[in-house]
Amino acid sequence: MEDTKHNTSLIQRVAKLKTVLLLTSFYFVVEVVGAISTGSLALLSDAGHMFADVGGLALILFAINYTRKPPTLKHTYGFYRIEILAALLNGMILILISVYILYEAYVRIFQPPEIQALPVIIVAAVGLGVNFTGMRLLGSSVHPHKDSHAAHSHLQIAKNHKEEHKEDNLGVKSAYLHILSDTLGAAGVIIAGVIMLATRFYMADPLISIGLAVFILVRLRSLIKESIHILMEGVPANISPEEVKNTILEIKGVTGVFDLHIWTITSGMNAISAHVVIINRNRPETILQEINAVLEKKFKINHATIQIEPYHSGFH
Repeated sequence: MEDTKHNTSLIQRVAKLKTVLLLTSFYFVVEVVGAISTGSLALLSDAGHMFADVGGLALILFAINYTRKPPTLKHTYGFYRIEILAALLNGMILILISVYILYEAYVRIFQPPEIQALPVIIVAAVGLGVNFTGMRLLGSSVHPHKDSHAAHSHLQIAKNHKEEHKEDNLGVKSAYLHILSDTLGAAGVIIAGVIMLATRFYMADPLISIGLAVFILVRLRSLIKESIHILMEGVPANISPEEVKNTILEIKGVTGVFDLHIWTITSGMNAISAHVVIINRNRPETILQEINAVLEKKFKINHATIQIEPYHSGFH
């Protein structure tokens, strides 16, 4: 029953992502044609961000399908990291586009060309509607996958993980960020168009473009930082290793914890490995169950590899 609900929910999310991808692709073409015909850099800037959206959504859809593949002997963790790689690649592409827009805007500040303002406003207004539709479809809490595998490798990296990720998937978060920024970008282009139409102040076009590019670069910092942190096996930001260690030590019979490692497999899916020293050799299975239970309840860690070690006088 749970698997049926999960599959239905996943299909619905994929359908929404495909709809947003089609809308975004259509508007990207419209915007490029509009930018070329009007000579608007602000419109071209927004088109560049729309291109990143198209690529990002395509990467996310690819990642959703790929991460559902079962683990193999060579990839015992499965393919969840595809999501993180997709988010990182998406962010890097958007950085390159933003840098190009900054360069073009710098050149145009000294020689602002005359721009057909009314077509710019019309095209940007269409884009605003498309972006609002995309934001409404995706929402801010889309979680593109759960763990539906019943059994994994000897690493015990996934034990029938049925609950949905509490954190936003990084790939979807990056796409949502793009669409949010494009919504603001379209609004900025409309403002620039209105200014140019009313005052013929054509420098408004590159100035708005610079503002949009800087805004995107600032917002991308946390996304790229988080992606690299996960790929570098960093400790999840919401988990303290010291707190985890102390919590395990509070369990009756546990006298030591060493070689503690905590990392993120993918968004919302954290894992831990550790050696735990116990003084009562008659209760190893009970203690192990208590450790797994407290890790899941207090830290939401469902993937634990714990090595029980017997206490000896030479242990420090």
